[in-house]
Amino acid sequence: MPRDFRRSLVAVVLLLIALAPPLRAGTLLLARLENLPLRIELADDGRRAIGEVEGRRYLLELERGEIFRLDGDRGRRRLAASADDGATLDGYRLESWSPGPAVAGYGSVYNVLQRGETICAEVLSSRWMKRFAEPLVRAVALLQRVERNLRPRDRKGCGRVAFETYARNGWPLFVGYRDAPIFVTERLRFGYPVRDARLVAPPVCDRPGC
Repeated sequence: MPRDFRRSLVAVVLLLIALAPPLRAGTLLLARLENLPLRIELADDGRRAIGEVEGRRYLLELERGEIFRLDGDRGRRRLAASADDGATLDGYRLESWSPGPAVAGYGSVYNVLQRGETICAEVLSSRWMKRFAEPLVRAVALLQRVERNLRPRDRKGCGRVAFETYARNGWPLFVGYRDAPIFVTERLRFGYPVRDARLVAPPVCDRPGC
């Protein structure tokens, strides 16, 4: 291979590396909520995420609670999502009972969620993830505001349980109700290499002074 050609090839490779968005160590979640596939890619600073539900993609500004629909190469558009997902927020207690089985490669604690005397769910949670997973909980809650099929369902005697209720004792690796799954963590990877420019770039701001 001629020396000049090699030098040109090296120069092209270095240019491509320089132009590529930098890698960041974010978080990847693959899960099913109400039997719908859910994918969330979280930025390393926990301030924004990209969520995908059945091919529909959203940019989630977690601190401001804003949601943008991503339309491929056509950019994004802000969604006027309802601030209320219909969840019932009061009257629940989530008690840890015993060690649980491994889920998605992580150890768990077995919890029972009750409202009054009614058992509303069994939750396998990871306690150590509680602080790290808070942005993921917010991301799921935002997606529930724009995806109606993800919203909390009314279950007899239990109301509509908010996703954050399941997460009181740590990240909910698995949530079940009467032998039927509500939420299943299929894969959860910390230190995931995030390259999407919308997660690496500063937060979206479409109004003066922010």
